[in-house]
Amino acid sequence: MNIFSSLLLSVIITCFSFVSQDDPYQPMKEIQAFKTKLNQANQSISSMKCNFVQEKQLSFLAQKVISKGNLSYKKPDKMKIEYTTPFVYSMSLYNGKAYVKDNDKVSKFDTRSNKLFKYINDLMIQSVQGNILDNPDFVINYQENKSLFLVDMTPKDKSIQEYLDKVKIFVQKSSYQVVAVEISEKGGDYTRINFINRIYNSNLPDEGFIIK
Repeated sequence: MNIFSSLLLSVIITCFSFVSQDDPYQPMKEIQAFKTKLNQANQSISSMKCNFVQEKQLSFLAQKVISKGNLSYKKPDKMKIEYTTPFVYSMSLYNGKAYVKDNDKVSKFDTRSNKLFKYINDLMIQSVQGNILDNPDFVINYQENKSLFLVDMTPKDKSIQEYLDKVKIFVQKSSYQVVAVEISEKGGDYTRINFINRIYNSNLPDEGFIIK
């Protein structure tokens, strides 16, 4: 998964665990009511930490690539994702900066001066505030089945389309919590992620989000 998709994934996954659903989807009936209740659910979360198992499907591989790690999130603009198996790799969004650590080398990006990372940072703010569904940079299609809402987001910006084809967000009807996300990349590759051992609204020190 490229850096853009990895960071975008960390933006959207405030609180979800992947589930597989085969029930057919139909157009959503009450879109505005859905957006309001989803916003209310997001506002109740100030922090989260969890473990995750990520599935990556690559077009040139028959088997899925499985990765494991940890994620931490804190309002309003701090998020860190750490891969621990089968490789060690870290990413962090912290106070307007994006940090990436790979093979003990740390790279830093200013999200306000770099178009790509500004895009990511803006998405993060919107997802935390609960208004990501009002983002004019996406064409959004709303669907639902018996147990889930499905938000299908396609970017309008052609430069973003080089990295990202589509984002699908699955929301549980009973709780209005995001329970799954799928990110599709150009060429057919996609990423799904499963979060376990989630802990909400605990005290997470700011220094824990700094990558050195």
